[in-house]
Amino acid sequence: MDVQKANKTHIIYIISFLVLNIVNTYFVTTQLLNRYISPVERTVIGEINAVFGNLSILILILAITYKAFKKDKTRMKTLMYVTLFLNVFIYLINIYNMFYSTTFTVHSLDIFKNPSEGVAHGLLGESLLQLIVYFRILIFIPFITLLILFLLYKKYTKGFEFKTAISLKRIITTTLSSIILLTLASLTYVIQITNNDFHINAIASTRGVQNYGVYPYYMTELLGINFNYTTKQRLEIETLDELYEEYNYYNKNQDLYTNFIDGKEYSNELLLKDSILNENDLLNLNKEDSLTGIFKDKNLVLVHLESLNYFLFEIPEVRERFVFLNKLFEESVVFENYYTSVGMGVSSDAEVSVLTGLYPNGYSTFYRDYKKGHLVMDTLPSLFNNNDYKTKAYHGDHPRFYNRDVAYEELIKFSEDYYSIEDFAKRDGFSSTSEYIRWRMQGYSYNGLEINSSWPSEFEMFDVVEEDKIEFNSKYMVYPMFLTMHTPFLFNPYENQEYDINNYQQLKTITKRYLEYAKYIDELIESSLFNPKTNESRIDSNSVYVFYSDHGSGIKNGDLNLLYEREISILEERKMLQHSIAFIYAPSEEIDPTTNINKGLLTGTQKLTRGHVDLYRTIGELFGLFEDDSFYFGVHGLSNEPTFVIDNRIQDLVIDNIDNIGEPLFISLRNLNKQFPNIEINNQVYVINKIKQFKKLSDLLLIDDSVYSDFKKAINLRK
Repeated sequence: MDVQKANKTHIIYIISFLVLNIVNTYFVTTQLLNRYISPVERTVIGEINAVFGNLSILILILAITYKAFKKDKTRMKTLMYVTLFLNVFIYLINIYNMFYSTTFTVHSLDIFKNPSEGVAHGLLGESLLQLIVYFRILIFIPFITLLILFLLYKKYTKGFEFKTAISLKRIITTTLSSIILLTLASLTYVIQITNNDFHINAIASTRGVQNYGVYPYYMTELLGINFNYTTKQRLEIETLDELYEEYNYYNKNQDLYTNFIDGKEYSNELLLKDSILNENDLLNLNKEDSLTGIFKDKNLVLVHLESLNYFLFEIPEVRERFVFLNKLFEESVVFENYYTSVGMGVSSDAEVSVLTGLYPNGYSTFYRDYKKGHLVMDTLPSLFNNNDYKTKAYHGDHPRFYNRDVAYEELIKFSEDYYSIEDFAKRDGFSSTSEYIRWRMQGYSYNGLEINSSWPSEFEMFDVVEEDKIEFNSKYMVYPMFLTMHTPFLFNPYENQEYDINNYQQLKTITKRYLEYAKYIDELIESSLFNPKTNESRIDSNSVYVFYSDHGSGIKNGDLNLLYEREISILEERKMLQHSIAFIYAPSEEIDPTTNINKGLLTGTQKLTRGHVDLYRTIGELFGLFEDDSFYFGVHGLSNEPTFVIDNRIQDLVIDNIDNIGEPLFISLRNLNKQFPNIEINNQVYVINKIKQFKKLSDLLLIDDSVYSDFKKAINLRK
């Protein structure tokens, strides 16, 4: 027995517990150790405060452990197990970062209410792969170090039990020191967020772990202490007049309004001469004619595409696999700078923005949140319903996924029952969904194509849509949603679709799976317009087809460097992954004999920035749906008006650079020093401040159920 070495090892053990567990928090807070997160701007005070905050919790754990247990080995084992727990927690946060690009918050627990079949398939493997491929095993260095020190301590003590006497005075002093440190860290953090001009709920968790400390931030969250706040008082809105002035500044349903990006005036009535449309006699419009209501009483087929990044169309070898889609683009209006604005609800958030014209808050699931405030609002389905349409949604997942079965009826107001995987199961003669899924996973054939998936194929979905169109016997809006091309991209029926691309074999497996989906996606989109069994056209010249992607692929593994054969910065990579696609196909009766596709009434390319909220306005105006008291914040998709899109989860901003049209700027609202490319727009500070204010007002609109109705009331009072 070597008492001196044992005592020395014991002291080193305690110091290691404190130091290594503090250092380990940087796997959550820095891009150097965690490329998946987007930090807020770092400050000296914030860094020091986080160290003190983390230290205060670790000292408190130390004091409790040494008071609760008398034997040193028991104390050391307890600290070792606590460290293992903390290391696992940080590893899980890293996995969360990989999928959501922001810091975990207790609000995020809402996503675990979703059924796991299909979506969770394969994600465990991808998560465990991170331990090796991305060196996440380093997160467990504190535990491994304490384990080694503990074994050395056991060696030096040779079975003897030491009971280091800790006086009550020392325990009390240590505990009080911890509380004082925590109090100072808390006060400093509260002062920081109070003085910050952009402390919104979506950023609160990231700002908390960086400037308050990982351990104190999550401890306070578990205790129910909420550092999030968005209230009328905070935004200095006290009267109905003040509310009207704040929101009407951004409301674009006005005869004349000023765009704060370029300072020019625009209108809620878009004229053909002011649009990006190619000259096309098929519209039968004069140059001065308005595009508002040109599709009035036509049907709408609104197709939600899963995870379709625009970079797939920038890689020639991949784009050529979209054989049908390339032809369809020639007869469509294509949005080449369409960006996602989703938050924690991901696909469902894209639905919310397209169907309501509103931004989600970015940190929770709106399809569940709306019930807390009993929100009532205009939606595309409700507006179509008011014009004697039948409206219906189709999705291949469980009806309760993202609470769709409830939200579609209560909030979105589809007139017809939601068609989900349960209905597909009944259609195929199964009494239970679980039995149906087992059958699907064994493989089945659709028109000779062997498909193995836990979800029904979109081929079948479009068959159902066609059947419903006949039964509706009225005008309709149908909303089929793709699901098959969902991360981790496992259900592609076309295997071995490799590409002749440089560095292709160096790509990660998940990236290859994503790229190789092109042929299948192309055929699915074609099946929306042509029956895959008979090749007969499903195109209806009395219908308009709008396609949009909900979000990108989420592939943040460095493979874009290989695909583009150049070094891509983290910021440019984020921009590329948020860059998706949308297009509008309005068929005429005239058929192009070379493609067998009906020629488009509207054709052109939109190179300005557009997003989901803009699609809401575009559809509403083209179909003539909006009333005098309707309001919306997006720009018309076919106009030359500049705009912006906010990624609500990590607060990345894409904004039109009006000095160099066609090159949108990408700016992190979490850290304005992060920008790609490094050029400025006119009055950049002014413009960004206006966007920040809009985001805060947008969040308030969803949090306070009185705001939406009060704003409509205020609009009506001024008519």
